[in-house]
Amino acid sequence: MGASGGLTDISELLSIRPFAVIAHRGASGYEPENTLRALKRAIEMGADMVEVDVRLSKDGVPVIMHDETLDRTTDGSGRVSDYTVDQLRRLDAGLGEKIPLLSEVLDLVKGKAGLLLELKEVEASRPSLKMVEEKDMVNQVMFISFHREALESIAQARVDAFRGLIYARPGDHLVAAKRMRCIAVAPYYRLATAKAIGFAHRLKLKVNVWTIDDLKTARLMAERGVDAITTNKPDLMISLREELSKG
Repeated sequence: MGASGGLTDISELLSIRPFAVIAHRGASGYEPENTLRALKRAIEMGADMVEVDVRLSKDGVPVIMHDETLDRTTDGSGRVSDYTVDQLRRLDAGLGEKIPLLSEVLDLVKGKAGLLLELKEVEASRPSLKMVEEKDMVNQVMFISFHREALESIAQARVDAFRGLIYARPGDHLVAAKRMRCIAVAPYYRLATAKAIGFAHRLKLKVNVWTIDDLKTARLMAERGVDAITTNKPDLMISLREELSKG
């Protein structure tokens, strides 16, 4: 296990020191991204949390897929939203893996790791929340998104659901996240200056930087006091954390 020692509550996982390790689309540096295989590998490596992307199929089922289209990560082509879930399940998402259903991901990670669920479209918000509630996993999941409307939709339906605002450009994101009662922000790492991290912490927001696969950058982020590092190579970040913990 990682430093989480079996913890799955998001608020506790984000308090791991010197930082929590989040596996970006699973252990995607080693396995096909956003597949059950990648998630299993990340959990075996000891990642505290795993992150996946969710969209809706044509028939409204939450499925795990980053891109709007199928072309890059599967042997299919065209928009995800143009295919029913049965049609999507016939595609190869890499090494014979199927495109996972959100329900499968929830079953896989339950009790083993925290889950960051990136809402790639606003329409996926409520169906995803409903599924998380049905699995009794509200404390184990943080809904994250670039789309503020998606996070607001979650908040309106379930005020105690954990939420985090993602951003990749300068802006009023920290103040907006606080106003929306998020517990975290997820900046592209180049925006995570010492000043910005300090301001986020004064607002009682956790800071999760993405996506870092090299030790030099990770060390810098750790020195600045980030709360979590999202990575394609969770084993690398776990080894750095162990080294820093000894020091």
